Amino acid sequence: MSVLIKIVLFGIGNIEGEIIRHLSPLTADAIINKLPIVLRGRYSFGSKNYWTLPGVEIYKGTNPKSIKNVEKGDILYNPKTDELIIAIEDIEMPNKVNRVGKIKTNLELLLQARNGLNTKILKL
Repeated sequence: MSVLIKIVLFGIGNIEGEIIRHLSPLTADAIINKLPIVLRGRYSFGSKNYWTLPGVEIYKGTNPKSIKNVEKGDILYNPKTDELIIAIEDIEMPNKVNRVGKIKTNLELLLQARNGLNTKILKL
């Protein structure tokens, strides 16, 4: 089962993606139940490797499918820091994260974003 989502970058545009439940069921359910989410996004300190939305407040731990190497376009949840992450390029994370979905369109819009930009995630 997957849930289509829209990520609104205020003043820039919309990104479409999906939360794929079988990748991380407990985390995916917690995120879906929390939608819509509105948070201020930012880049990982100085680099534009991933866009992060800290303070999701779902507090789900790692699972057997947790990974360190992520691919461009992955939607991730970092249980150590309680943040949603969108990978802009293939990277290795400092700790294990739960893959919860994938971006389908307009990933390049994140490169136009600036730190502190309001970001809204909602179901389609």
